[in-house]
Amino acid sequence: MQSIKVGDDEIQLNVDASMAPSVLRAFAGATPLDLDIASHEIPPHPAWLLGCVRCLRWYRRVRPAWVGRRCVFDPSCSRYAELALRKRGLVRGLAAVLLRLHRCKPGHGGMDLP
Repeated sequence: MQSIKVGDDEIQLNVDASMAPSVLRAFAGATPLDLDIASHEIPPHPAWLLGCVRCLRWYRRVRPAWVGRRCVFDPSCSRYAELALRKRGLVRGLAAVLLRLHRCKPGHGGMDLP
């Protein structure tokens, strides 16, 4: 059993660790790591990073309902993209994002950081 604190709520999970992120998103809307990444300020420089982070955050607000909150990884793929671009730069960050999207399949999941 795993205990996770999200905001003021504490959630007890009795699921396989690889399923915990998607279960937590279904009940709480986000994982603690998702909330941490969302709390980062949008960087003013360089301009390409400012644009990328704004686009990713816009996507999270308006994504279609059928996409839902089913990501099996923690952090979610869009938050992973934001971290990868911040840490690795444009070219290496995009390469990391493409590899992550390639790994995104049912049955895979768990913690995955850039």
